[in-house]
Amino acid sequence: MSSRRRTAAVALLLGLGAAGCSTSGGTAAPGPAPLPAPRPFQGVTHYPGSQLTALHTAEEELVAACMKRRGFTYRPQPLATGNHLADVNPYGLLSVAQAVNDGYGITSTALSMRPPADVNAAAGADKRWKEALLGTPAHRVNLAMPMKRQFFYQADSCVSDAKSRLFGADYYKLYNTFQVLSDAVVEKVRADRRYREAQTSWRTCMKAAGTEAEAFGDPQGTVDEQLRQAGQDPARLHAVAGVELKLSRADAGCQAETGLTAVVAAAQTDAEKTLGAGYADELAALRSMQRKALATASGD
Repeated sequence: MSSRRRTAAVALLLGLGAAGCSTSGGTAAPGPAPLPAPRPFQGVTHYPGSQLTALHTAEEELVAACMKRRGFTYRPQPLATGNHLADVNPYGLLSVAQAVNDGYGITSTALSMRPPADVNAAAGADKRWKEALLGTPAHRVNLAMPMKRQFFYQADSCVSDAKSRLFGADYYKLYNTFQVLSDAVVEKVRADRRYREAQTSWRTCMKAAGTEAEAFGDPQGTVDEQLRQAGQDPARLHAVAGVELKLSRADAGCQAETGLTAVVAAAQTDAEKTLGAGYADELAALRSMQRKALATASGD
């Protein structure tokens, strides 16, 4: 999509959001503060935007330093900009404020996300440069994870060296351990009787709001499909943005009406007691590594 078309479409999306905010006829009285959206293990595998940016910048600088020690030049790469989906809740929990502001963040991300130019593309054609950056199979380290999963990394890579220097030697193993456990917790919560009952109530609420949806996540699927069909047509993208705002507001309102956040929090607590048993020391170690890395990245 051309920059002119993209800018126009973003303006249309923002206009829809502003118009939507003004349809209530006045400012609502403030209610109780919403519960924080639960994430497995208090969000130990999730970094909010500012933290993610700081850690990425610090890690890229360490990669560049490692490559320099090996006689190569590596130019640090920034993160992509305009990604409004990075902080999406794993259960799809959505507040009314989020819905009013940006819907699910799907259309706005499609319109505004900018991957950075690969400033190392030319150097990447050099086999030795690439091996220094990513490592070699001869130095592959296999890690056994919970749920019979496996991960690996190349111990001789500058990517691995940078991560170890920033976080600590066991970070990769610990982080991926809790990534696997977190995925398992989410699956267990979704199978929980309380969650399924809340979904039934939510479905009824959505129908009353004029939206047919069988399961949590269906509205996002509708937006994804319409966005795919819209292609680069600004008028159709404008229509999709309107659909997203309508669906997300109904979704958020029905989540609030059914008390979904509290249901997820209770089911998650029970799931963590089962799946996280025996990992208390690992969780404490991972959090300690994260605190150290964030302090380093922020210059503290």
